Amino acid sequence: MPYTNPFRMAVDIGMMLAFALTALFVLLPGTQPLLTDAAFLTSTGTAPPASMASHAETAAGKGAVSIEPHVATAAIGVEVLSPTVKEASSAAQAVMTDVWAALVAQNVDESDIRISHLNIFAERLGPDGLLNENQSRYHASNTLHITIRDLDSIDAVLDAAIAAGANNIYSVDFSLPDPAAVESETHAGAGPRPRQN
Repeated sequence: MPYTNPFRMAVDIGMMLAFALTALFVLLPGTQPLLTDAAFLTSTGTAPPASMASHAETAAGKGAVSIEPHVATAAIGVEVLSPTVKEASSAAQAVMTDVWAALVAQNVDESDIRISHLNIFAERLGPDGLLNENQSRYHASNTLHITIRDLDSIDAVLDAAIAAGANNIYSVDFSLPDPAAVESETHAGAGPRPRQN
């Protein structure tokens, strides 16, 4: 029967070609790659992509670096209670001056000592309830933040601060001075291992 529709004719020819290639694959071993390429060409009219005919190679790696902390940081504070704001502030400042000197004597560099804040508030409640104005007392607190670069001296540094009058020590943390350098070292140790897909 003659074709009156060119598109229908192209479809029938494509189906016959695919059938012939399938028969060839069954009769002749080792022709699967030829069939794959030919079938792709028949259905799309273009050559198969390179990913269908070749293997991709990727690389993956991981690395781990174990590093002990190099520095420690701590908050050292003093809190005093006095009948007036002036007395409370002066007493707290005097203790902080002594603590600062004690830290420097323990080889803590002055650039690693920082005064963070001074707080003063009134205490208006006593054992028997609300205090009157003449009975009010004032709390003054002062805090230093320090960096200790010699980890073997931590105990001696904190003991010296307490002996000088500090009565609050908290937030003792251990860390690295340059975390970015450690991250770079970890990446350098992650050697790639190529594998084929």
